[in-house]
Amino acid sequence: MAHIIIDGYNYMMRTTSPQVQSGSSMETLRRAILDKLAHYKRRRGSKVTVVFDAYNSRSPGRQRENHLGVDVVYSRENETADDVIIGWIREGRGNMVVVTSDRAIIDEAKRAGTAFITPQRLEELIRGEMSGKVEDFGDEEEGGLPKKGNPRKLPKKLRKATKTLGKIR
Repeated sequence: MAHIIIDGYNYMMRTTSPQVQSGSSMETLRRAILDKLAHYKRRRGSKVTVVFDAYNSRSPGRQRENHLGVDVVYSRENETADDVIIGWIREGRGNMVVVTSDRAIIDEAKRAGTAFITPQRLEELIRGEMSGKVEDFGDEEEGGLPKKGNPRKLPKKLRKATKTLGKIR
């Protein structure tokens, strides 16, 4: 079972229309997103954690809550959700899929071989519009060195990430 880690505000801003964003409070939008993710979690059985920024809070520690089975984490004072997610990626938590469009998090996930998808792709999964296509992780060559091994076989890190992605469908 995959553990889906979602960059909360990034997901919210990428998947809701500007009209909805301007007409609703952040708390209303947050609750609507968490309700949708709770429904997805119940259907799929994956563990879901949503990380929100609480950058300007006075809390010395991370705040946690549970919303209908979805773990919700608020970052501590002087910490962003990006910092939390990147820290978890570096810890190497297994079977993790990160949902974000933030370049710094995606780059860290690529370096660590952690599976990732965009918020729009998760929305497609939630709506059932996914046709079985696996996220394209790219085939960048590091350092300009020629590739070795079977050209038809993905590198080990990408095979692991692809296998993890398959568990959230």
